[in-house]
Amino acid sequence: MITEVSDEEVNALLNSILVRYGIDFTCYEPKSLRRRIIRILNHFEFPSVQDLWIKFLRDSNFVNVFMNEVSVGMTSMFRDPILWTNLQTRLRQEFISRGAINTWHAGCSTGEEVYSFAIVLKESRLLHKAKAHATDFNRNALEEAQHGVYHKIKMLQNEANYREYNTTTNFHDYYTTDGKNATMDRKLVANTQFSYHNLITDSFSSGFDIIFCRNVMIYFDAPAKTKLLDKFHAALNPGGYLIIGFFDTITHLMDSQKFNLVDEQAKIFQKV
Repeated sequence: MITEVSDEEVNALLNSILVRYGIDFTCYEPKSLRRRIIRILNHFEFPSVQDLWIKFLRDSNFVNVFMNEVSVGMTSMFRDPILWTNLQTRLRQEFISRGAINTWHAGCSTGEEVYSFAIVLKESRLLHKAKAHATDFNRNALEEAQHGVYHKIKMLQNEANYREYNTTTNFHDYYTTDGKNATMDRKLVANTQFSYHNLITDSFSSGFDIIFCRNVMIYFDAPAKTKLLDKFHAALNPGGYLIIGFFDTITHLMDSQKFNLVDEQAKIFQKV
């Protein structure tokens, strides 16, 4: 089993991927990326980084496998219930009179966040006026998000989180189950567009009222985080909200002339 790779091996691999495929991993947080490369080497039984690169040369499709493995994430519905409680209050106070709500889930992973927010919107009687974009560069995760099918074991945690957010409504109303898997109500994402997007290399759309980018930027270095924050600021409507993850330690990188921290508990920032 491989337990370590050198800086030179990691840098050479990333630069080679960038030159050959135009995919930039060089701004990822080094320690996190190194751990994931080691995991990939062991999972696919590559004896060395050189053998991994040979695989890239012989099988161009393997770069997609690599991207999916690098971006594997753990998430659940209504994770950090305080966010959803506070966000629902803000929605009811500020969005009830608006004609439309445009949201971007940047780095949506397997979609739990997308369905969570859709449920909050539904319970706030705002789902009918909401449109959402849900993007990720892990194609396998994106496909799972689109289907909205989750194993019953996952749903146990989802239900527990939901109960902390809402004790009066039946979570079972939002999905059907065959005993093994739960399928989320398709009406929740009727106005959601799922699509591939690389936060580092792809251009950003604009006109968003709310952008979720939760526990994604932890994988990037400081210059990449700063660049992303500037791009998120440009993508938001005036007064729009950027919601980050509880593990995203980027407050010190926030430009106070661009963002105000309006809810420290829920990690909600507002565009100045």
